[in-house]
Amino acid sequence: MSSQGQTIYFISGANRGIGLGFVQALAKRANTLIYAGVRDPSKADELQKLNSQTKNIHIIKLESISEGDAKAAAEKIEKTSGYIDVVIANAGISNYHGPIVTTPIKEIRDHYEVNVAGPVILFQALYPLLNKSRSGAPKFVVISSLLGSIGELIPAPRTTYGASKAAVNYVTKKIHQEHEEDGLIAFPIHPGLVQTDMGNHYATSVGLDEAPVTIEESVQGQLKVIDEATREKTSGRFWDFEGKELPW
Repeated sequence: MSSQGQTIYFISGANRGIGLGFVQALAKRANTLIYAGVRDPSKADELQKLNSQTKNIHIIKLESISEGDAKAAAEKIEKTSGYIDVVIANAGISNYHGPIVTTPIKEIRDHYEVNVAGPVILFQALYPLLNKSRSGAPKFVVISSLLGSIGELIPAPRTTYGASKAAVNYVTKKIHQEHEEDGLIAFPIHPGLVQTDMGNHYATSVGLDEAPVTIEESVQGQLKVIDEATREKTSGRFWDFEGKELPW
């Protein structure tokens, strides 16, 4: 928590699913300010409604692959708050499912652009604000997936998604490695198989009626890991929402 008593979060992909769940949970906390990045603020009805009740949410336009949006968001936050304590890079896609032999190359490019370049764009834009965090332990957290684990390779036809998550895991560990002197905490986290559109689609494809983890369970578990994260024990490692370390 900052010396002013306020903790500032930035969450991308905040208009639905896990991202919205993060905002809903954090909005209930005292002395908390949330910047919610969404593709189209005019359609972020749930966030608008929530902010009318809590008054601690700033809705910011953020197309995840837009360097211009990320830069504009950083400039706005610089003027409004001056720093960020925690960034949760949540925006991502999983739009193609099939064996690699027939996977369109465009799908690989699209998934890498959103799931890998997107978090890099966000980090590059917001790093100066993280570096001004009064907490002494700024955090950059990427919502990843067990499907990105090479050490525990799941036999599912999700190469575009899994490969992009393996790549963003590398990027996140590299951020950890390159920012030791800053005290930056950076790690990817697997949210579980969650009851979102993406999670339920995968669950039904493997014979389940729906994903087993609720959004609230996932978010509460992830926030516990994030809240308790330290440079020494957490940063540069791959976690799941229950606090279990996963293989790269």
